[in-house]
Amino acid sequence: MSEIKTSHHHKSPGCAGIRHLLKNTRDIPDHLVEQLVRALENTLTCHPEIFVGQVYDSCVYRIGCGDIYTETKLLFATPDVRNKFASSFEAACCHVGFTVHRSY
Repeated sequence: MSEIKTSHHHKSPGCAGIRHLLKNTRDIPDHLVEQLVRALENTLTCHPEIFVGQVYDSCVYRIGCGDIYTETKLLFATPDVRNKFASSFEAACCHVGFTVHRSY
């Protein structure tokens, strides 16, 4: 399992940047954006770890907030779109203060 350390020097308040990224990704429905942001905010206050992963040979990206067993599965139009989102999402999460584990 690969781990990305948080960026403690550049913490920003809350998950506003992550919400913006999610809302501007056309493959993610609004209800899922709100669900993910709530889960991320709850996780940030108690145990700031997220688990992420890309399913090989597919357009799937998985996010687990707080533990590996409660995942949200996102489906993108293409693997390239998924990869660009994953890179931006993981960087935004580190910026806020999450420890990101690449684990799926």
